[in-house]
Amino acid sequence: MSMLGSVTQLTGTNLEAQRWLRRALDILESEPEEALDLARRATSAFDAAAELDNAADASRLVVSATFSSGDVEAAISLASDQLEAAKGGSPQMQAYAHLMWAELMLALGKTAALKEHAGQAAQLFQQLDKMPYVAKCKAAILQACIQECDGLESERLAEEVLTIWQNLGDKGGTAVAWHLLSAARSVGGGNLMEPLAKALDLYKELNWKRYEASVLYSLSERQRFQPHGGAVAQRTAEEAVSIWKEIGNYKGEATAMTAVAKAMIVRGLTSDALQMVQTRMQELRQDNRLSALAQTGQGCVTVLQECGAKDEALATAEEVLAITQQLGNRHEEAWMLIKLSEVRSDMKLYEEALLCAQEAQTIFQELGDQCGEAEAMKSLSHIYTAKREAHKSPHRQRALDLLSQFATSVANKDVEGFQKALTQMRLYQGVDGQDVAASLGSLMQDPETYKWYVEASADYFQVTFEEAESMVGRAPLNPMQRAIGLDSRGFAGGGIYLFFRVGSMGYGPSFRPIQEGYRQGRSYQAEQGDPPVALAVLRDETVEEWERVALLQAHAGVLDGALQTTALYHGHVQEVIDAVERHHKQVKLEAPVSP
Repeated sequence: MSMLGSVTQLTGTNLEAQRWLRRALDILESEPEEALDLARRATSAFDAAAELDNAADASRLVVSATFSSGDVEAAISLASDQLEAAKGGSPQMQAYAHLMWAELMLALGKTAALKEHAGQAAQLFQQLDKMPYVAKCKAAILQACIQECDGLESERLAEEVLTIWQNLGDKGGTAVAWHLLSAARSVGGGNLMEPLAKALDLYKELNWKRYEASVLYSLSERQRFQPHGGAVAQRTAEEAVSIWKEIGNYKGEATAMTAVAKAMIVRGLTSDALQMVQTRMQELRQDNRLSALAQTGQGCVTVLQECGAKDEALATAEEVLAITQQLGNRHEEAWMLIKLSEVRSDMKLYEEALLCAQEAQTIFQELGDQCGEAEAMKSLSHIYTAKREAHKSPHRQRALDLLSQFATSVANKDVEGFQKALTQMRLYQGVDGQDVAASLGSLMQDPETYKWYVEASADYFQVTFEEAESMVGRAPLNPMQRAIGLDSRGFAGGGIYLFFRVGSMGYGPSFRPIQEGYRQGRSYQAEQGDPPVALAVLRDETVEEWERVALLQAHAGVLDGALQTTALYHGHVQEVIDAVERHHKQVKLEAPVSP
């Protein structure tokens, strides 16, 4: 939940201007032009009544509405002008300007600049004894920490902000603090349901519909994973959809609709979920509501993907992208390009997906939106990983660092570290099965560590132990499917060749080139239709090393070895080898000792 342009407690006698401001906040994403007009009118009214705090909140909302309209440069210009003008003004005006700039930096994902300006604003507000605004500054900083995935610091700040607003008796601020605490825990781990429930109760009491709907969506996303929670999650999300419709916020409606659809799918109602989004899109098309279509587009495409309607998702994404381009909103265009790249990648149209993500990155760079640019980089990382070209991922080094942290958490049986690293690995990707095998392979040889790993994975993904075990080693898209290694020369006769011998296929020494074999995935457990992968290290044992280098020749057995590698697909290879090993050991134990 972003605090961009948010307000908590409004004081003073100008109730009409307060209603304008609340309404502007409700429709900020869906009707930014109307929100901008209302925020400007409220600013003028509060200025005339000398209600400086309210006027400052309204001015911040003017910048937010300008940003939401897609005119990022104008928003930056407005905030910059305010900051420049405040330099020669009172400490209070300087503090307001720094907070305005900090919140804009939050929307742009520039966390370092946010922290700097929010920190300066907090110091000035502290000197002025304006604690509500100190809390707002700290709330902005904690959201920067959430963007940086610093769970510990964001939760500490959330607790501090909660204490300030509780001591002030500000119900609105307290509700926001509970809401932010849940967001902090979503990064760092911990109980999310309690702070969400507390925030929801206060929002309902205050009749803050926008925030109530936001919490309902978050609750639904958690309820879905509880035992038999599909029906409860669906009702909760449907309540959020109703609220967003009531206040006319299409983007919020579409986001909540995704939660409804996911809950319906959990209940086995996929066709109903598909019908829901198709009906809503058709209603907007019939009314020719282009702006509404543009705002609901991402959410509706997500539902279509969840329902497995890939072709329709692709057509809808392309339709909505054309609408955003027609409307001239480059910000929405860039976000829709990211969604289109996701759809194309899901359909394995990787080159087209790369072009979309790269175009989105270029637009975000031109707009100065580092938050959007970061999302484009994640998309590129996902696509390269899906293409099995993880080495090209822009997040390659970060992914390797996260994989190292992940392996350490497994070695130490650290549940919190395991969950945090796994969440980040799924977010950034950029590593492949070989990377995972190198990091976890030796750890998985220990039965206790392997059992702990599967149990922790089952708990994280909310599946049974058996289901988790079947996924083991599938990293990083599902960093859990352990590659099965077969040392084919590690047994008498060679491991895989024992398998062939049992199957009445005897190979002589010249036709045993497989040194090592690896299998990742099984034919009956291919992820998203991907085939399993079999790899083998081959060596021609029939030639001397100087011949190999000078003549670059190889025995026909090497080609045969490449064909032999396909046997690794067979699900019983390891079982046969293990059985033969056990037999050999038993024979050795039972053999009489020579005198």
